[in-house]
Amino acid sequence: MELQIQDLVESIKRDGIAEADKRAAQIISEAKEKADEMVRNGAKEAERLVEEARKEVAVMRQSGKAAVEQAGRDVILSLKKNIYAHFDRLLESTVKKSLSGKDLVTLITSVVKSGLAEVDQSRVEVPQKLSTDLVQSLRGDLADELKKGLEIRPVPSVDVGFKIAAKDGSSYYDFSSEEITGMLAPFLNSTVREILNSDSER
Repeated sequence: MELQIQDLVESIKRDGIAEADKRAAQIISEAKEKADEMVRNGAKEAERLVEEARKEVAVMRQSGKAAVEQAGRDVILSLKKNIYAHFDRLLESTVKKSLSGKDLVTLITSVVKSGLAEVDQSRVEVPQKLSTDLVQSLRGDLADELKKGLEIRPVPSVDVGFKIAAKDGSSYYDFSSEEITGMLAPFLNSTVREILNSDSER
């Protein structure tokens, strides 16, 4: 009887151990599968993150390149604008110098004597600030025209240069520095533009 009980206990032990071993093997297998799955998922996630990072770097690189190119274009446009403005100021300054002193008297005399306007129906409007000596010099150079009815009138509306106007106010020729600069500027700017464009193509 004792032997049967002992065999029964041994049998129960064996079955329990076998069941425990089986359950332990199953738990280990499941854990291994979960670990493998986690590793696979982690690798996939890592690949996805790396790919996203690559795409972001490519976008940032492209954006940076586009920003640098745009900044370069902006600098060139700003520089060209400043060059045009500088040449406009230089032209205006040169014209103003040409329309002063003895040069102004010579220019007025040449224009009046060219027959541009009928002297008996015209007046020459000069800057009010023109010196008395220059006005006298002009009157001397145009003495014959003054005898025919030409008038010389200092006016506040002319700052630099002169105008030849009809006495009745119906028309006038404007030789002010602003007008001459405005007429010459497009020719200067087209020349400057050609120079700048040819330099940028090299």
